Formats: sequence, structure tokens, C-alpha cells
Amino acid sequence: MDNSQSKRERIYREWERFQRGESVDESVIAPYILRSWQHCRLLHVDSSEGSRRRLEPAQLERVLHKNALLIRIARGIMERLYNPISSSGSIISISDANGVILSCLRDEKKSYPIPNIEPGSIALESSSGSNAISICLVEKRSVETWAAEHYCRLLHNWFCAAAPIWNTKHELVGVLNVTLPWDMFHTHTLGMIESAAYAISEQLRLHFLLEEQRVIFEMMDEGLVVLDGDGAIRFINKKAQQMLSLTTLSSGAQHISDVIFSKDILRAILSENAKFIDQEAMLQLKNGTLSCMLSVSSTGESGSRVVTLREVRRIKESAARVTGAKAVFTFNHIVGTSSALQNVIEQARKAAKSDATTLILGESGTGKELFAQSMHNASSRATGAFITVNCGALPRELVQSELFGYDEGAFTGASRLGKPGKFELADNGTIFLDEIGEMPMDAQVSLLRLLQNGEVTRVGSKYTRQVNVRVIAATNRNLQESIRERSFREDLYYRLNVFSLSIPPLRERASDIRLLARHFLSHFMMTQNNPELRMTEEVYRILEGYSWPGNVRELENTVERMVFMAPDSGLIDVDSVPYNILHCSSSGHGGEKPSSAPGFLEIQEKESILRVLKDCGGNIRAAAQKLGISRSGLYVKMKKFGISPDQCR
Repeated sequence: MDNSQSKRERIYREWERFQRGESVDESVIAPYILRSWQHCRLLHVDSSEGSRRRLEPAQLERVLHKNALLIRIARGIMERLYNPISSSGSIISISDANGVILSCLRDEKKSYPIPNIEPGSIALESSSGSNAISICLVEKRSVETWAAEHYCRLLHNWFCAAAPIWNTKHELVGVLNVTLPWDMFHTHTLGMIESAAYAISEQLRLHFLLEEQRVIFEMMDEGLVVLDGDGAIRFINKKAQQMLSLTTLSSGAQHISDVIFSKDILRAILSENAKFIDQEAMLQLKNGTLSCMLSVSSTGESGSRVVTLREVRRIKESAARVTGAKAVFTFNHIVGTSSALQNVIEQARKAAKSDATTLILGESGTGKELFAQSMHNASSRATGAFITVNCGALPRELVQSELFGYDEGAFTGASRLGKPGKFELADNGTIFLDEIGEMPMDAQVSLLRLLQNGEVTRVGSKYTRQVNVRVIAATNRNLQESIRERSFREDLYYRLNVFSLSIPPLRERASDIRLLARHFLSHFMMTQNNPELRMTEEVYRILEGYSWPGNVRELENTVERMVFMAPDSGLIDVDSVPYNILHCSSSGHGGEKPSSAPGFLEIQEKESILRVLKDCGGNIRAAAQKLGISRSGLYVKMKKFGISPDQCR
């Protein structure tokens, strides 16, 4: 006590010397104390009692709201720290980074009347002079201020120890301080405050870490459940609550067995050292079933388990997007103004507004898939998958598994986890069954069942899965003839033929040929990066005179070939027209040969043409010049006489 009293007197003498403007013994006054005194002098702080500034109630309310988390975390640690020293009359306080006292603990009956320590008081140097809180904020480290080390005489009877509180960015966000009478000073006090401030900093860091993890867990596109070793639910994110039909844990179950009723799956989840990834599972829940991919891992010695659930439906949608299972064409892509085509487009637009099963009839190359994609994109399912299946291209022994999927062990070579079929991949979207007339009879039975009740049963599975799929089928066959031949089920035909569209062949809408030819020419000009290409009027007339047995697809391929074979001049003329089209195009005869027998003059004309062609090596341009006729005229005569350029080369 004598030593403390002597030290106190020495410090006080140096304080008086500083106030008189004299030099100070720096072996008595610590450097950080002297720096603070000097700063207070520059601020013209009243050395008697300071300015004792306080926030207005409205200002304090805003500050408390801003620092609510810091106060909440610090309060618990402050209470544990205060309990052992409550009888000493001490006060423990916490302030923000601006020196505003946010909260304090004191025994009103035993504590001494310490000034400037109530919530709202400002403990900065400009207000309270040198004190542990203000110096801690400036020095950004733990400090003590004892007796006359305080700049203001009002605080000379007190001892303060303060330590900084840091956030996750290592920014100083607050100060923890203890104030007690100077003669109750203990060498361990500062260490105690430092430990408590560190604990508050760690709690802040942990809070932000957990909050960050919580946000991440809630943003996950999969359900997450954390179980303790006994299977009790410790954490569940909103996605998992939605998938498992839970609102909150308080209103639902606390144990995983109260949520999932599938005994085999429960056993697998709760088994010792449980670990598996993306195991397809059908969970039995209170209000139905959930098809999901289940992953489970154990956290080690604690025995906790982390369970993730991914909806099979969402996985299928993602797979469909990645594999390009989507419709790209709309009704705006269908080229043609003929009344035959426009009538079908109008019917298709009406069909697109419903989920009615639709049967598209038409010859090969008429654009049946173009119509199917357009209907999908004009429907309420436009954001869903569009899956195309060519029934004629599937091996007969794989049709069932490709369309309806299979489970583990269904057949030799089957994937261990099974595989969803095309109908499952098209869930909430559209499936286009092209060449439906080629589907095997056993697959027709499964398709009929699906159309009736919306259920899919995988090959080798005992479970059925509900799917919501709009079916559009197409064929170029006469299905009624197939029914008579017993190669197509009559009941399936009527199920498919709820709404039918008949796409007209190109020969029945000849007025669209020129439009289509120009459309394809523009398209291939861009792909070939050759904007100078032009097609002569004579070529357009030849194209319009052809019957196009391959329909629009044949016309597209023909234009592509002519673009590829176009001369350097960029003018696509008769020479670029494929010979089979040129040979068959003549005044609407569509390839019919003249019925009258050739006369003597015609025979001579044919022989003359053959001779000149042979002399010219089959060069049409040179032969036409020698004969004094146009190239198109020569082509017409060659067609008339059945002459091929190849036989003259």
C-alpha cells in the first residue's frame, strides 16, 4: 500500500508539472500516457473535469441499434466477468469505436459514483481527457490508466483497464473496460480484461462465420440436414424443410425418423460410419413420397451425420439444359404464306394452349419437329425440357429402358445407380415421339399406361413415379393401316389422336417454294460468309416446277448444294441446279415423259445435240453457244430427249 501511495504521489507531481507547462520525467509517466496528455492539451480539454459530453436519447437509440450484436455478445461475457468482482464496487463497460458507452454493469448499492460511465457518455479524449478507453482507441491496444495518469482531476481516484475488440476484418469495433478505485488495482486486472475482450472478438468472428455459413446453406439448391449421433435434427435448411414438407422444427419433428418413414433408408443413414454419395432414393414421407438423390457422410468422433438431398426432378432439368434438350424454334421460324400452311399454324397455336396429347401427321421433311418445338415454346411449359425421341432409331430391346428408365440390376450392364428414362427427363416439359409408328408393341403398352395415369415404372423397379409430361407424337405412316395390320394398338392411337395436325407437303403449297428458297439462300449466305450470292429468276422457276418428294428438307439441302457449287461471280444460275431437279422440272409435268413418239426431225435434233455435247466434252455452256440456244433451252431439250451430260463426257 505504501508503495502504491508513493507511486501515486510521484505520478501526481508529474501531472502538476505538465499542467504548469514544465517538462515531465518520462521514467515515471509512460510514453502512451504522455502522448495522450499532449493531445488533450492541443484539444483544450478542461483538466479539472473535462466536458462530460453525452448523446441525445434519439442519437443513443440509433447507436445502440447499430451495435446490437456487439452488445448482445458482450453482455454474456461481461456478466460472467463481473460476478466474481461485483462486491468490489467495480464497473465493467463496453463502448463502440467512437468511444460511446453502450452498456455497463454495476451494483447501484455498492458501486462508487464514477463519472462519464453511463450509456450515452462519450469517453473520448476530447470529452473525458486521458482515460483507458480513449487511449485504447488511439493506440489500438490494451492499456491501463491509474490515478493521476488520467488527464482530468475528476478521475484521479480511479484505475481503468481497457482492451480492444476486433471484428473479422481486424477492425477495432469496441472497447471493454473495467473501472475501480485506484487502491484496488491488481496486476492481473488488465490480463483478465484482455482475455474477455478476446472472447468477445472470437464470438463476433464465430457469429459472422456461422451467419455466412447459414446464408450459404440457404442458398444451396439442395436440402441439407445435420443429425447428431442419435438421429436428432440439429440443423435443417429451408430447402430441406420444403422437400420434407416441414414448416419449422418446433412445429414438426425433432428426430429424422419422425420425418422419413422408409426403414431401409433410415437404417442406412443412421448406420455407423454411414457414407454414400448420390444414391437415388424414394423417401416415404407423411404426405407422400419424395424421389431424390441422397448423400450421407459422417463427421467423425462426434457421430454426427450430414445429409444432403437433391430433387431428381431438378437434376433432370439441369441435365436437359446441359445436353441441349430444349426447343429452339417458334412459330415465327415457320416460313410460308400459303393458306394450307397458315391453317395448320393456326390449329397448332390453339393446340399449344392446352396440354392435350397431339399427333402430327406428315411426309418426311415437312417439318413435324419444327411444329412440335413451336408448340412447346408457345405453351405454359416453355421453360421446361423438350425431349426428342426417334422411336424408329432405338434398338427394339432398349426401347423400354430408354423411354421409361431402369433400376439397379435390371439387366446385365445396367448402371449401379439406375438411370432415368426420357419421360422422367421431360418431367414438367414436353416429349416429342417422332416416328411413333415404329414403336414396338410392348413399349406401346407402357406408353398407354403413362398417358392414362401419368405414371412411369422403370425396368426392374417395383415403384411407380409420377411425371407431368405433355406428349406430342409424329409419324409419316398411315396409323389406321398399321392398326389393321396389328402393328399399332388401336387404343393407343385414340389416346394419341386427341388433337391432330396434318402438315401439307411442299407440292401442295407451291407458292411457298420461292419464299423458302430465299430464306435458305439468306441462311447459307451467312454461314458461308458470302453476302454477294444471287439466284436467277430462271432457277426460281425451275425450283417451283419440281414436285419435291423430300419436301422442305430436300429444298433446304438443294439450296445448300447450289450455294456451295456457286461460281465465283456469285450468280446461281441453271448450271448450279442439280441434274435430277432440272430433268424433272418442266411446266408442271413434274417428271412425266412425253407420250407421243418422236418424229424424224426430233430424232435429228437429238442426234445433233448429242454430237455437239460430245464435241464439247459435256460442257453445257459451250454446247449451248455452238447450237445457238440458251443454256436453259438446252436443258429443256436434253430433258425432252432423255440426255444426261454424263453420257457425253
